[in-house]
Amino acid sequence: MREDIADLAAESVAGTAGEAYHDRGDFLRRLAVTAHRPGFALVVAETTVLVGCASGFPMGTDGSARRGFDGTLQEIIQRLTSRTRFVVLTQAVAHPPAQHRDIARRLQQRLLTDLHSCLGVTLLHPADQAGQAAFSFWGWQNLGEVVGLPGPVAPCVLTLSVEGQPFARR
Repeated sequence: MREDIADLAAESVAGTAGEAYHDRGDFLRRLAVTAHRPGFALVVAETTVLVGCASGFPMGTDGSARRGFDGTLQEIIQRLTSRTRFVVLTQAVAHPPAQHRDIARRLQQRLLTDLHSCLGVTLLHPADQAGQAAFSFWGWQNLGEVVGLPGPVAPCVLTLSVEGQPFARR
């Protein structure tokens, strides 16, 4: 199914400004790495073909000491939202046709519900305007760029709360 998911991801950005931030090989490597994270979940929507998917993993107060990227991200999100538990959304894609627009939103909400979290977090490259527009359409709130995370750029942190469960923003 990973090849079908990679095809769907490529189709969802083909011909858009977001295409510059999608590399099939990099996508498959990231999927393989995150699939080994504790609690990783993948939800899909299918008809006769795959039409959408969302994946992620929970982070939060599970008693283990977090270090490095995970610990820094957890501290930043807690400072911004007052939440210690959240789901890191690693992928959300749906076929481009208009009838599939709401599928990605429903899959993201389902992922949060399945992982028993009322807050989702994702990181985007600040120049990925197409990605930011898609997440905004799906109801995500852009909290701006954050410094302190490893990497060549300060990513934008976007959050999504489960419908009906707002989070406190400081």
